[in-house]
Formats: sequence, C-alpha cells, structure tokens
Amino acid sequence: MTEAPRDRSASAGTAPFWKVWRWKFHWQVLLAVVIGAVIGLIWARLIVFWERSENGGGTLASIAGFKLQVIKLIGDLFLAALKSVVVPLVVSSLALSVSGLGARQGFGKMAGITIGYFLTSSLIAVVIGLVCVNLIRPGDSPTDTPLLDAASVSRLEEGLGNETKTVQSRSAGTSTGDLLAVFRNLIPANPFQAAVETNLLGLITIAVAIGLMVPRLAPNLSKLATDLLQIVHDITMGITNAILKTAPIGVGCLMIATLAEQGAKLLRADQAENLLSLLGSLGWFAAATIIGLTLHVTVVLPTFLFLFGRVSPLRHYRAMMPAMLTAFSTSSSNATLPVSIDCVENGVGVSNRTASFVLPLGATVNMDGTALYECVAAMFVVQLFGIDLPMADQLLVVIVALLTSVGVAGVPSASLVAIIIILQALETQLRGRGIEAPLLGGLALILVFDRVLDMARTVVNILSDSVGTVIVARAMGETDLFPRRD
Repeated sequence: MTEAPRDRSASAGTAPFWKVWRWKFHWQVLLAVVIGAVIGLIWARLIVFWERSENGGGTLASIAGFKLQVIKLIGDLFLAALKSVVVPLVVSSLALSVSGLGARQGFGKMAGITIGYFLTSSLIAVVIGLVCVNLIRPGDSPTDTPLLDAASVSRLEEGLGNETKTVQSRSAGTSTGDLLAVFRNLIPANPFQAAVETNLLGLITIAVAIGLMVPRLAPNLSKLATDLLQIVHDITMGITNAILKTAPIGVGCLMIATLAEQGAKLLRADQAENLLSLLGSLGWFAAATIIGLTLHVTVVLPTFLFLFGRVSPLRHYRAMMPAMLTAFSTSSSNATLPVSIDCVENGVGVSNRTASFVLPLGATVNMDGTALYECVAAMFVVQLFGIDLPMADQLLVVIVALLTSVGVAGVPSASLVAIIIILQALETQLRGRGIEAPLLGGLALILVFDRVLDMARTVVNILSDSVGTVIVARAMGETDLFPRRD
C-alpha cells in the first residue's frame, strides 16, 4: 500500500520547532509558499535594480535571470510530474467509480446531484462577481473623460508589448463560435490525441463509457477489467504520493519564479507613463476580484458545507490545505487534481467512488473562481471605456461567463480565451447600437495582475470541487466523514 496523506501530515508531537521535516505536511508546504514569496519579491527588486544600474548591473541582472530560470525549471518539473498522472488517474478512477455505480443503479442520481451543484455554485460565483464590480466600479474615471479610448489603447500597447502580443495571438483564432468547442470536445475522434492534449472532457466521456460497459461484460471479463483499472489506479496514486514528497521544494521554486517574474514586470511597468496612470484602477480591479473570491470562499461554500454536507467548514478547509497550497502555487486545477483526490479521500473521508467521479468532472466543468474573474474582468474593461452596460448586456456577460467557464482548460491563464469571447460578444452588441469601442485593446491591461489573481481563483476552483464532493457523498448515504485518527 502507498503512504496515505494522514501519515504525511501526522502530528510531530514533541518534535522541536526547528525540525521542519517533522512538521505536518501542509505546514511544510505553507512554509515553502511563504519563503518562496519572500525570495521571489526580493529577487524581482534586485533584477530591476541591477538592470537600471550603470555600474555593471546588467551582468548581475543576467546572472540573476539565469539562476531564476534554473529555479523555474525545478518548479516546472514538479508541475509536469503532477500533470503526468492526471490522464491515467482520471480514466481509471472515473471508470471504476461508474462501474461500481452502474451495478447499484446510482450513476444517474450521482450525476444529477453533481451537475446541479456545479451549475448552482458557478452561477452564484458569477453573480457575486457582477455585484462586486458594479459596486466598486474599478474602471470608472475620476473625471468625465474615460480612462481608455482608441488613442490611449495605442499608447498602452507600446508600454505593454508582451501582454499585447499575447492578446493578439489568442484573439486571432478566437470567436464566439468557440463556445461550441465545449461540446465538440465531449466526444474525441481520437482517444489517444485526447490523452496527449489532456482533453479532460473527452477523457471523462471515454472513462464513463468504459465504466458503464464493464458490468455488462461476462463475469470473468468484468472482473479482469475491474482488476486492471484498479491496478492502474493504485500505481498512479503511488506515483502521486511519491511526487507529493517533493511538494515543498517544487512549490517553493514555483513561488520564487512566479513572483520574481511578475514582480519584475510590475516594477518595470512603473516607468511607463501610460500604465502608471491606470495602476490605481488596476488595484481596484484586483480588489474587486479578491473580495468576490473571498465572499465565495467564506460565505457561499461554507453555507453549502453546513446545510447540505453537514460538516464543519473549518475542518474541511483544514483537510484541504495541501490541495489549496498546491493550487495556489501551480495555478492549475489539472495539476492539483491528484492532490485534491488525496485530501478528499484520506483527509475528509469521502469514498473513492464518489471522489473519483466528482473531482475529475469538477476540474473540467466547475470553475467558480474562473467564472467570477471572467465577469469582473470583462466589466472592468467596459468601464475603462466609460460605457454603462444596460442590464440586458450584463445578463449576457453572466451567461457567457458561465458557459465559457465550463471546459476551460485547467492550466494557468486559460481564462484569457474565455474573456476574449465575452468581449467580442459585447463589441458586437455595442456595434449594433452604433458604439465603437476596441475592448480587446484594454484586455492587455489586466494581464499585469492576471498571474497573481490566477493563483487565487484556482484555489476557489478546487475548493468548490471538494465541497461538491462532500455534498454528493452525503446525498449518496455516506456518513463516515472526517474519521477519527488513531
């Protein structure tokens, strides 16, 4: 048997405080996050300082940049290792779960409750985002002149060269018709290509089909197929546990690389006059997003846990701490999936059958934090142009944000494509009323804070998935949640 997370997080008892390796697992990861953040911010300041220095600072900046790439490589290897187990874990876990449910005629009930929760929580998240951005109004100008127009967008693009190129490359092949891609991905023409591209929607369809067919095979073949899936699942979880032993190092390196790169970008940006005038609005945009995410995590999800899961939100959040910290450092729901399954099964006490069904599905179609962010970002860009959207157009934002959050790849900043779709839809609506506004030109601005906000919204995404798992477990009759530790 592989080592369970409860063994990793066992109390250190009388171990001295300085023996960090004997701390509970989530405290080790948290320490790595804090140390990585501090080092990353200091590193960013040094790089920019040396770049601006006239006395050989350029050489020092180059050396620091090279060392940062080495640290980033270590973090990327950890991230790649986590992602490498996603495909076999999703297929084997989900197929086993569905095959077990099929024998009990419980698949329809579990699927219905799961989808119902996902839609409800995502809709609430989008509405919270809409309320926050309308109350705070981060994009409003203190004068009668809008903060952005066609001319200022051109000047802004000069100060945000990399971000502008990112938006242009993503928007070139993106249209509102891409909403249909969610449904196209449901049935992959090539299962192997779906595995290579980590098309989780397609893999989920394949896994469900396998799970439904296994009980219909001859008894000896059904047992053989079940045993094979169980072997793949056990091997994958064993690899996951081995990878998690390196989590403090991997997470720390990711934090150093992320904050050093993003911090240096912000410090360089303060030299751009066009961007400097908008930093106040950017700060309020970040505040509106964080407030919305915080409300969802501290009010909505605990209410779901208390009313429908009948568990203590604090105990649940404590059990999910390793997954939350991994999500925060990696900004990837897919990479966090193995850790989430680990925490939900061994920390919360949800059965493998339920966790293996709800969590892989949630990592693909339940993106509460992403949906909220998309709504706030789109409304923020519109406000920058001094446009007051009527309620009908705001309803369009809610609907499109909800739809685009379904199936958004669980990788860093994948929501950019979704925001582009929303802004393109709004541009079409405004053009029909004779209003020309280059909304996509303002999108580059929010990319300044996007990576940091991506870390926060990924935490909300995986937390919502875990809450849904508890609710489904209760509805399916599971009562042994949060088992006592010996």
